[in-house]
Amino acid sequence: MLRDRVIPAAVGLLVFGLASAGCDRAPGPESAPAAPAAELSPRAAIQRLIAARASATYGALRELVVPGRGHEVVKTVMAVDEFLHANAALCDYVRSEFALGLAESIDQSDWGANLDIFSPRVELVDEQITGDTASVAFMVDGRLPLKHARLLRVEGRWCYDPGPGYDPQLPAAFERMARGLRQLLEDLKAGRVAADEIRAEPARLVEEVRVRLLPGIRMLPIASRPAAGSD
Repeated sequence: MLRDRVIPAAVGLLVFGLASAGCDRAPGPESAPAAPAAELSPRAAIQRLIAARASATYGALRELVVPGRGHEVVKTVMAVDEFLHANAALCDYVRSEFALGLAESIDQSDWGANLDIFSPRVELVDEQITGDTASVAFMVDGRLPLKHARLLRVEGRWCYDPGPGYDPQLPAAFERMARGLRQLLEDLKAGRVAADEIRAEPARLVEEVRVRLLPGIRMLPIASRPAAGSD
């Protein structure tokens, strides 16, 4: 259970790896190799995938995913990006207008953590190739055990395989949560949520965030939702 959060993030929330962004942004990964995709090793292909995600180069990201799966991966990544950007904007405003501690208490960037190959602070460790399949081992934030990204060789090039389990509800759910956070930011700026009341009772802002997120959370697949009562 994550303490002092409005809605705790579900570990392994998505079936695809997604990068993190929030009130405190981590440095991006090192530049991907310039070689054509057909010449990339599995490890280099994953490094390029991470770089494409970090730079929001969604077309390049799509090309590095196995055929037929790129659209759903990109659609989900873009929706999570939208949510995390909305979260960052709200946190920045609350930090400047109220207090750092209050901004930290409403920060939702944990939704982007612990998410496979696109987690923040990924370190690639090794690759293993068996015929037309490969596995790239990596650590997240320097922690063990190692995780593994699977790749398939398709027409002579290595492509990331996100595996089964994609749920088309995910993008719509994150888009709805992003809309809720943007609406809250607009209400704060317009005074519809009174600043004096927030200063007098900071818990009111925490509750506002919870209420604005709830419609989107209800759209998430059951397995991806935070556990009931785990606030």
